[in-house]
Amino acid sequence: MWIDLPDGAVLFSPETEVYYGLNNVGSVIWELLSQRISSMDLLCEAVHEQFPDATLEQIHADVLELLSDFSENGLVDSVDEGLGA
Repeated sequence: MWIDLPDGAVLFSPETEVYYGLNNVGSVIWELLSQRISSMDLLCEAVHEQFPDATLEQIHADVLELLSDFSENGLVDSVDEGLGA
């Protein structure tokens, strides 16, 4: 379950009963995942288009951290399955 907010979003997993707050960047990443982006590189490039002041290296590190967090909180099955899930 996903609720879009002016400054981010809130995710809710009914299976784990976890609420997860996202800032604007996290919200963009979650939306891009729903578009079934097939690789980490494509995901990072899409985020970079929205936030050009960040380096691709920093975006990659942040995306990996967020996907790992999603996985730990039951919001995606695994980091690999988070892409295109």
